[in-house]
This record gives sequence, C-alpha cells and structure tokens, in this order.
Amino acid sequence: MSRRLVVVLFLDLVGWTRLAERVDPEPLQQLLDEYYEICSTAVEEHGGVVEKFIGDAVMAVFGADTSQEDDALRALRAATHIRAEVRDLRTPAADAAPVEVHCGIAAGEALVTRSVRAGIRLVGDVVNLAARLQSVAVAGEIIVNETVAHLARPHYTMAPVLPVTLKGKAEPVPVLLVTGEAADGAVEGGGDGSPMVDRRAERHRLRQIYHRVARDRRPELVTVLGPPGIGKTRLVREAVDDLVAADSGTVAVFGSCPSYGTNGNHAALVEVLDALTRQAPAGAELLRSDARIAGVLGSLRDASLSRLADSVPGPGVEEVSWATRELLTAAASGPLVVVWDNLAWAGQSLLRLIDELKGSLPGIPLLMVCVSRPELSGPDGSWFRDDDVIDVGALVPIDSARLAMSLAGRSSGDEVELHDLDVVDRVAVYSAGNPLYIRLMMDWLRDGRTLDEVPPTITAMVGAMIDRLPAPARRLLGAASVIGPTFTLEQLALLGEEVPAANVEALAARRLFQATAEEGGYRFVQQPVHEVAYGRLEKEQRITWHRRLAERGFNPGFHLEAATRLLGGLRPDDAELPHLARRAAEALLGEGTVALRQRDVPTAIGLLERALMLAPNGPDRWRSVAAIRLSDALMLSGDTRRALDVAADGARQGPDGEGQRPCQVQRYLLAARLGKVTAAHVEKLRGELDGDEVDAGAPDRFAWCRFEQLRMLLHLDHGRFGAAEEAACAALAHARAIGDAYEEDRLLVALCEVRQWSPTPMAEKLSGCAELLERFAADRFLALPALAARARCLALTGDRAGARSALAEAESVVAQLRLTMGRVLVDQVAGLAASLEGEHGEAERRFRGAADALAQAGYIPVALTMRVQAARECARRDEKDGGAGGGAGEAAGLIARLLERRDEMDVRGRILCMAAAVLIAAEEGRADAMRAETLTLLEDIDDPCLRGEVLFDLARAHRLLGETYEAGVLAGLAADSYLAVGATNPLKAVREWI
Repeated sequence: MSRRLVVVLFLDLVGWTRLAERVDPEPLQQLLDEYYEICSTAVEEHGGVVEKFIGDAVMAVFGADTSQEDDALRALRAATHIRAEVRDLRTPAADAAPVEVHCGIAAGEALVTRSVRAGIRLVGDVVNLAARLQSVAVAGEIIVNETVAHLARPHYTMAPVLPVTLKGKAEPVPVLLVTGEAADGAVEGGGDGSPMVDRRAERHRLRQIYHRVARDRRPELVTVLGPPGIGKTRLVREAVDDLVAADSGTVAVFGSCPSYGTNGNHAALVEVLDALTRQAPAGAELLRSDARIAGVLGSLRDASLSRLADSVPGPGVEEVSWATRELLTAAASGPLVVVWDNLAWAGQSLLRLIDELKGSLPGIPLLMVCVSRPELSGPDGSWFRDDDVIDVGALVPIDSARLAMSLAGRSSGDEVELHDLDVVDRVAVYSAGNPLYIRLMMDWLRDGRTLDEVPPTITAMVGAMIDRLPAPARRLLGAASVIGPTFTLEQLALLGEEVPAANVEALAARRLFQATAEEGGYRFVQQPVHEVAYGRLEKEQRITWHRRLAERGFNPGFHLEAATRLLGGLRPDDAELPHLARRAAEALLGEGTVALRQRDVPTAIGLLERALMLAPNGPDRWRSVAAIRLSDALMLSGDTRRALDVAADGARQGPDGEGQRPCQVQRYLLAARLGKVTAAHVEKLRGELDGDEVDAGAPDRFAWCRFEQLRMLLHLDHGRFGAAEEAACAALAHARAIGDAYEEDRLLVALCEVRQWSPTPMAEKLSGCAELLERFAADRFLALPALAARARCLALTGDRAGARSALAEAESVVAQLRLTMGRVLVDQVAGLAASLEGEHGEAERRFRGAADALAQAGYIPVALTMRVQAARECARRDEKDGGAGGGAGEAAGLIARLLERRDEMDVRGRILCMAAAVLIAAEEGRADAMRAETLTLLEDIDDPCLRGEVLFDLARAHRLLGETYEAGVLAGLAADSYLAVGATNPLKAVREWI
C-alpha cells in the first residue's frame, strides 16, 4: 500500500444504454472489444494502467505504481487519443453513427493497493470525483478538476465552466473544459520581467540599506518576499556573504524557522544567538561573564528541542528579549547583519521580538533581513508597515535558460553541447521561472531520465523523484518527515528504524538532506521534499511513528495531536480515539501552561485552544483547567470579552455537570476584576461549593483555589488586607494540595503583594520576600514584586541602605526587561521611601510618574490614588520649605479636585484624599466635617501603615484646631498601628511629634 498523488481517467461511450436497447448483443460485444482495445493501448502507451472495465465505462490510473512528472499530461493525451480513435468506429445500428466518448479526469491523493487476485485498487475521493466529472461532460468533452488543470495547463488550453454540484459534495466543484492543445510558443510559464538570474537589482538594494545602516549606526529591517523555491534564501545568503567579504568587520548570522512542530520561535532564535557567540568575540565574552545570559541561552536550546508538559518553565519572554538585546549590542561593535529565514512559519512571539528589536537598539549598526513567503503576517495582521520590502519574482525565460545551462554544464563537467540546448529551453519554459523547479528538473536529468513535456509542479516533480529512490531510502525519507524538517540520527532511532549513516549520506549526496551543525543532525534541503515524503506515508504508519515519538518525550503535544487527527480521519468511531485525543489535549494543556508561566501569551493561547478543540467534551477537572488557563491567557492579551466567553462555555459543558464549577468561579473572578461582584454573590457561590463537597464527599480543590482568589480580590477592594492575605494563603494551600505549580506561582506573587499592606509583622514579610526571591531567582519578572516588597519593608523599618539596594536591583530589572507596569510598581515604592526620608519633591515626582502610566493603561482607580499620593507629597514639600514654594495652595487645589472624583478611587485613595482634605482645612483654621466620615471609613481598614498615616493626619488636624486631647489620642493610635507591624521609621516620626 502507498499514499500518492494519482491521476484518474474515466471515460464512457455516449448513448450506450439506448443503443443496447436497439441492437443485438453480439455486434455490440464486437464494438466493445474494439473500444476496449483502443482504450487499453492508448492508456498503456502513455504509461497508465486500466484499473477496470465497467460495461462501456473505462477507469484508468496514472501514477499508481511509480509517479511520473507528467502524469496529468499523459492522462490528457491518452484521453484525446482515445476520443480521436473511437470516432473511426461505427455503431452497429442502422444509421451507423460515429462513436463518441465523454471523459472526466481528476488528480488527487489516493491509497493504492495491489494484490495477485485483485490487481491494482485505488481508494480515495479522487476516484468518485473523476467518475462524476465524466458524467457531467457531454459528447466529445473532457472535463478536469483544478489540480489537473494546474499540472497540465501549460500544454493544453482550458476554459473554466460553471462549478458543478456533484452528489456527495457539500460545495460546488470548480471544473474546466479542455479546449485543445496549446499552440507553439503559447505555453505559459515565462518570466514576469523580473531581474536577471544573479538578482543584481535585489543585491544592490540590500547593499544600499547595509551601507546606510553602517553609516548612520542605526538599526533597520528589510523584508525579502517570494514564493517557495524562487531563490530568496540563496539571494540573501549570497548577498550577505558578499558584504562580509567586502568588510572584515561585518558579522552576519542566520536563523531559520522550521515549518513543522511548535518550536520554530526557539529554533530560529537559538541559531542566531549561538552564531553570535561563535562569530563575535564580544558575544562570546559576554556569554562567559554573564551567567544569566548563558542560562537564558541554555534554556532556549532545551526549549528548541521540545516543550514538555512537565518541564520546568524556561525564561520568560521578557528575559529572552533582554538577553537577545544584550548579545546583539555586544556583537555590534561593527556592522551586524541578522537574517531571519522562513518567517512565514514563525510564531507571533518571534515576530514581536524582531519588531521590538528594530525600535529598541538605537545607535547600533544592525541590519535585520527577514526572508519569507508572501503570506507573512505579524502580530497586528500586517508585517510590512513602513519597512523596506524586496519582492523576488520569477526569472525571465532567458535567465531561466542560463541557470539551466549552468546546471547542465556543472553536472557533466563539460560545456553544454548543441543537443542539450533543446532540453535547456524546455526546462526554462516549463519551470515558470522558478529556480527550484529548474534545479530539480536538472537533477532528474542527471539520474538518466529524459524530459518529455515536464509539468511545472514541484509536488509532482518531488513525488516522481522519491519514487526513483530505493525502498529503504523512501522509508528513511518518510521517517525523517514525521520528525520534522530537521532531525537527528538519534531521533530516527526513537522510531525503531535502523539507519546506517551511509544511507543518510546517500540522500545528502542527492541534495535531499543536508548536515547541520548539531552532531548527527540533518535537515531537508527543500520544504516540498519534506511535505511530499510525509504525505506519501500511510496514515497508519504516521500514527504509529507520531505516537512513538510522543511516548519517548519528543514534542508530545504536537505528535499526539497529529496522531489524533490522523486516527479521526481514518476511523472516527475507533474506540481508542477518545483516549488518544485526551492524551493529546493533556499534553497541549501542559505545554500551554508552561508557555503561560513564561508569559509567552500568543503561544499559550494557541496551545490551549488546540487542547480544547481536541476534546470539546472532555471530562471533569481537565477541561475546566484548560478553559481557565485559556481564559487567563486571553485576559493577559487584553481580550476580556473572549476570556469571559471561554469561562462561560466551560461552565456550560462537561458530562453531567462535571468540571463546571471551577469555570463558574472563574466567571465571578473575571467579573470581580471589572468591579461587578458583591459579597452576596460570593456567599451564594460558597454555598454552592459547600453543597458540591457534600454531594461528592470531597472538595473540588481547584474550584476552591479560584474561589479563595475571588475572596482575596473582594477583600482588597474594601481595604481588608489581613482577610485578603488569609484568602490568598487558603488558595495557596489548595494549589499545593493538587500540585498545581502554575497556580502556586501566581499565588505566591499575589501573597507577596497583598502582604505588604496586611497586619503581618515586618520580619515575617521580609522572610517571605527572601523565600520568593530564592524561588524565582531565574525569573526576574516574577521576582520583581518580591524586590519591591522588600524595598518597601526595609524603608518602613528604617534600613535606608537596604531599601536603596533593593530598589536599585528592581530598577535594573525594569530597565533590562522593559516592564512598563514594573516601572509603576518601582515608582510607588521609591515614592514611599523618598517620603520617609523627607525627600518629598522626589516622592511627588515618582507618584506622578506612576499615576501617568496607570492612567495611560486604563487603570483609573489606582491612577487616582497615585495622584492623591503626589498631592500629599506636594503639601509636605511646601511644609518642609516653610511655605515659601506656594505648595500649600497648589496641594489644596489638587486635593479639592481629586476629592470630587473620590467615588472613582479605590478605598486607599479615597481615605488618603479625605484625610489630606481634613488636614488642609485645619491649616486654614476650619474643622472639616469629613473627619467623622474618615474615621468611619477607617474602621474597615486593617492595613496598619495606612491606618497610622491617616490617624496621624487627623491628629495633626486636631492639634492645629487646638484640640490637644483628641490629637493625643489619635497620635497614640497611629503609633500603636505602626508598632504592631514593626514600621519603626514612621513610628519614630509620630513619637517625636507627640
């Protein structure tokens, strides 16, 4: 058995049924014998096989045993020959009318089998399609499908007719009517006015851009586009090699994205970064001196092999971006050229990185050349924008002929002789100006074949070339194709295949494989070879090999998914299919979760969507986890609507309601982030969870984990930080009980942030920060909140040097990883630290910066709180300066305007704004009625530092109004609040005031 592209010819005598009603069977049989002989002879002469005779119908197949590069053309010629020959026959009826046939020809994939008893048999839709096309054709017509037209149109003229509706086809089928053979010189496939074979114009443009980059010392990006096989990669490589040869100070590195598997982002990036460390001395030195960069590169190498469900997440996208920038900067002492090849296969993460690099490395002479098929699309749907684009078109016929001549001369070692010129001309015409087609045709000639009207289709050419290989070589090609466009001998061994290195080298000698830098590593030289080799494998074989690779831990999500889809196509009712789909979905869920932990959001969304699609009715907790992970990823991408929809879908599905409750909790959690959940909602949900636990006899810890996170958010909204901490700890316990590392990471960071404001003593907070910093030593993005919390605690305890050190480290992380919201976090803590040290101007600047960034991002409540903090620092600055700066009036105006928006603020901003208004009124000799309202609001607040700050404001206001007793009481309460948590720095200020 084999799967292959075949061409099926159906033809039938016109009016046979009516003739059989009027004529004796014996003369009819004589007519049939003559008709059969004409058909058999014509089919065999053109290299086909008659599969069967069915009354007056004949079915013939081309390419069943061995594909030829012109199978479609052979089928068409056989059909036209039969049509002409049968017209010489006469019916045995009284009118002796000439015999007519009508024909249908279709090309497509089929499973070909052969047995002694049954002979050749085809299984596939292409057989039915050819028969139905024949039934559509009228007398003397040949109707073909689009594939046949594509393969044979250079040699036959065809006219599209209205799409036909065929029985068993959901959509109308586009068809064409063959109108005749093409006239001499009318064969399509010439060039389109593109440059000469050496691509001088394209090379010149690349040189111009390169010299501009070197002169101006600024990065630029150029995109080189062209269809497969047009020679764009070779063009770029040769042009870049010329640049390097002309300037010894230029460094050039290359990275190529594979089209198969899930790790194209990593593979291309690893190639580029590894090359930088090899070719640029400064890059190698940076790798030796900076352990963090070496760690990032090592993790990327591991990730380029496979993304395992249970693997420890590698560096986040921010860390990867930073390490890439550092290596590029180090390597670019002189002009640096980075070529990103096959970008049509790149993931969105790599495209984002490339786009970011162009704008984030000012002063660097960096030229990035992106090579891709025309369908390249970036994160925003279009890659090109205002960048330079070089379109690589087809060669004009004269340049195609020159390339063919050079290949012919090189293959023989002699000059091209006159009798070769006809072959060269035909190759030039039939190649359609595609250099890859030309090279494959010339390779075919070197194997001793002749060109007899070669069709301009790379698929047919590659299929014919594969058929010419010995059986072991064909099996080796197939095994390698399942692994991917790059593979190793070790990976081939995982498939249980004995592969002598000599066999691989033999295929390399035929230019089908090429050795890579990796030991025992190879790659397919041309993508079509990989695709055709894979497509020709029997699906059962593909399933077996995909599963074997997955079982050995090699890219399990991708290979199990491929096996599932293949099995579903073969046997949709197979009892094993649900189990296989579940395994594939679980593997994709694991890989998607790893991507999510690394903040590789586009990759995570893709993997998690595929997981849910594989098992839309998956059971219990698994589906709810996948839906919630996808919902989280969509929220991170800013797509709140889809995040809510995914959670809602998860809450509706699941057998017998299993797994619905966690998704229901997720919907409440997302609604809480939008301020649309009340305490009543939470209590109702708690009752439902308690009921589930009674019914099931055990708690759904995943649902409870998310429920406690909901409680945490609700408590935070009301300023109950101790209760929020308790809820976070409960959620963390549930996450640890089910071994969910993703939830544990999220909750540890949340706990660290919440604990800053809770009544937990400073010593315990600092201990928690130290634990978190140790846990996330390799992920500075997750470590940043712990650094900021540590700086805040140290500032509150009076450790000025320690606070500054922690802030400096946090500043470094924010700068290197370019974290906009991280800058907000650092500015808040730095503002507090500056305020405690009496540097109120610096504190005001920091709070204003945080407010502006938050407002721009749409976080209005928190932005208003930062503006309140800035206004308070403005007032303190003026007070410290003795009122000379006019800050009191400015601060009063700011507070008054902010007070009008207090309903938009979070509870912290609201109470700080009211306290500041009370103090400003007292400075003006007025007793503000908001004092009582402020104290009432403060009753629900359990943040000791916030309580201390507000109580101290009110104490100062009472003293200014001459109410010394009340001032003393409130100052004592403020001191108690600071003392309870160990905030010795503000405590000292209160005691001195008392």
